[in-house]
Amino acid sequence: MKKIYCLLFAMLPSLAALAGEVKVTKPALTLENDTLTLDFKFNMEVVKVNSTQSYAFTPVLFAGKNYKTLPPVVVTGKNKFKMRHKDRKLARKGNYKTPYIVLKGKPADRQNLVNYTVRLPYEEWMSRADMWILQEGRKDCLLDLPEIRVIEPVVVVEEKEEPLPQKGSICEPCMSMVSYLTPTEEPLKVRSEQNTLYIEYAVGGTEFKADFKNNAAELQKLKATLNPLTEGDLVTFKAINVCGYASPDGSASTNDRVARKRADSFALYLRGSYNFPDSILNVSSAGEDWDGLVKMLEEEKPAYADKALETINKYTTNLDVREARLKTALGMASYRTMMNEYYPRLRRLSIAVDYEIREVRNSEAATLIHTNPKMLNLQEMYGVAKNFKPGTKEYKEVYEIAATNYPADIVANINAASANIVYGDFDRAAQYLERVKDDPRAWNNLGVLAWLSGDNEIAKEWFTKALSIEPEKAQENLNKMK
Repeated sequence: MKKIYCLLFAMLPSLAALAGEVKVTKPALTLENDTLTLDFKFNMEVVKVNSTQSYAFTPVLFAGKNYKTLPPVVVTGKNKFKMRHKDRKLARKGNYKTPYIVLKGKPADRQNLVNYTVRLPYEEWMSRADMWILQEGRKDCLLDLPEIRVIEPVVVVEEKEEPLPQKGSICEPCMSMVSYLTPTEEPLKVRSEQNTLYIEYAVGGTEFKADFKNNAAELQKLKATLNPLTEGDLVTFKAINVCGYASPDGSASTNDRVARKRADSFALYLRGSYNFPDSILNVSSAGEDWDGLVKMLEEEKPAYADKALETINKYTTNLDVREARLKTALGMASYRTMMNEYYPRLRRLSIAVDYEIREVRNSEAATLIHTNPKMLNLQEMYGVAKNFKPGTKEYKEVYEIAATNYPADIVANINAASANIVYGDFDRAAQYLERVKDDPRAWNNLGVLAWLSGDNEIAKEWFTKALSIEPEKAQENLNKMK
């Protein structure tokens, strides 16, 4: 039998060397998850066989007394190849039943390059192993094996979905998600306070007496407005407007004169009590308050309301004629009832106090936010909020006070909702947003609430809409939904 030599070669990329006949690349060994992979190439183009010949090239790993026989590469000229006895004996030791591959026929008619790759359970001795290539069971080619390249297993860490923040605790992720809007600057803080006083007078009298009947209680309503404004130097009064109203009983001219005199008398009281200059005290009379009477009849609908309203609407030119026709239309009993139930509420003083408030320091605002928040604008209130950490009760309360004092202000309500979201009071936040839900500036916060409720799809819709209002924040929030 012809002896075939087995030597290393470098005819292809990564091939190591070459020699006389059978050529092999330098093996590569990798270890991954306790499985050793042996990889190299055979080139059998010089192995020639006739119809009676077969050659088996069997790789064997060994280290000392330990060895592992691997499936052979067989070149044969026979039409039918059958493993010989000695080959089957090697197969039993290597725990395989068939060759790795059988190449048949002449070199020109077969595939001569064999990519030899086997995987086997790793044993500790294999780290020191070399490899023989046996030809027909004889040791003909010794290959020094390189160090095993260990492939560390890829540890797949399953990402756990973070639980949604819960009510009643600070929402840390919400701090960067919610919208805090900047209010419009208010260079001058101009305010106007309205009071309605039902002052009583002696029969036929026009002089105001603070201790007459229930006047002290009525006066206290105005004092509750004026007294805080007169403390310190925060306020500059611009106008005190006193307007007197009369009921329709009696002549219109007399009622107008009486209403004005009563307003004059009350203005004198204010000047003496608060040292208001005459220049800011403005007195007027609205005369008989028919409009007030009509409103009360329409709202309270007494039995005689329709007849009374019909008469009032019919006679518009002469108020004295209107009163006379009203008595006739209703009859004295119903008219007297109307006089007793409605006319006292028509006789009143309307007091409008117009004033300006100077700019306050943050230290002053920190006190006023709790004692007299009407003195502060939104910028000053939000300056107080900066003294506290977001998520605290104190921080939230500042924004709630702002929304309470500016209930129609969209910015105040949106910011109060933001502070409550961060605080963990999602229900309260929803109440503030309900007031302004139609304003585009509320869309981002509505998205945050939808996300907190677990409805990502609705949240995405709100954040997508908010891209036109707050593009950066809305996009960041959208990214959290992925």
